[in-house]
Amino acid sequence: MLGAAMKRTLRLLGMLTGSILLAANSLTFAGTWSDPFSENVLGSDWQGDRDYFSFVDGALKGVSAAPIAPVPLRRVEVGKDWTDYAVECRINVVEPNLLVCTKGALILRDNGTDGYVFALHVATQTIEVYRLSDEEMLLSQDAPLELQTWYLARAELQGATMTFFVDGQLIGTVTDDRSLSGAVGVAVQDALEDLFDGFSVSGPDIPGNELELSLGQKITLSWPSSLTNSILEETSELSATTAWNIVTNTPASVGDRLMVTLDPSPGNHFYILVPKSP
Repeated sequence: MLGAAMKRTLRLLGMLTGSILLAANSLTFAGTWSDPFSENVLGSDWQGDRDYFSFVDGALKGVSAAPIAPVPLRRVEVGKDWTDYAVECRINVVEPNLLVCTKGALILRDNGTDGYVFALHVATQTIEVYRLSDEEMLLSQDAPLELQTWYLARAELQGATMTFFVDGQLIGTVTDDRSLSGAVGVAVQDALEDLFDGFSVSGPDIPGNELELSLGQKITLSWPSSLTNSILEETSELSATTAWNIVTNTPASVGDRLMVTLDPSPGNHFYILVPKSP
């Protein structure tokens, strides 16, 4: 797993005198909301059981533990009324609690009443999809899931059709219209430690949270105006011990974006958008 410093480096926008460098891992198309959990801060966009989530080595850690069953599903989510999208996240169930319901999961289309859970259920060695409201099982497939192992979970949602993948392998397709929009996120159950890394949601109506840069006589950096919980930082060098400084220029509101304009200066300049502490 990449450390927090390296992950931050891979996300940033780099501007060198006379040229622009965009790091490979920050290449996103319009309509991508992502969080690599590299800042050790859970941005205020994330709502839900925040007290049960923290950070370990550049990954989001979730805990849901109790001395006796039942152990609740703890989750944090972003978005509201998001409909059609592809969501993916790396999940690692590190340490079980009772090893009865031990799982790491994606939460899909949670509208407050219903939604879906796409779970890597290590305790039962199954990959499952079930409803949030009544836990009715919609899909279940046996899988040799192991503790302390990273898996890439991906779900593609289009209308009532939902298709599920783990490590690029098709798990199955479900058609269900009980919930067609809602929040999306990650969840943990019956575990002393689940880790999540590289969360992203992409779709035609997903509000992107990427930083954009353009050059002319001035340097212009902009991001969606909905990201009022984010701050712009800069540095002149990249290393594991890089010191980042907050850009103090007040952003201007232009249409649906916030924009900062800077005067060019000699040397290397690297910029990144990071969440504020809630």
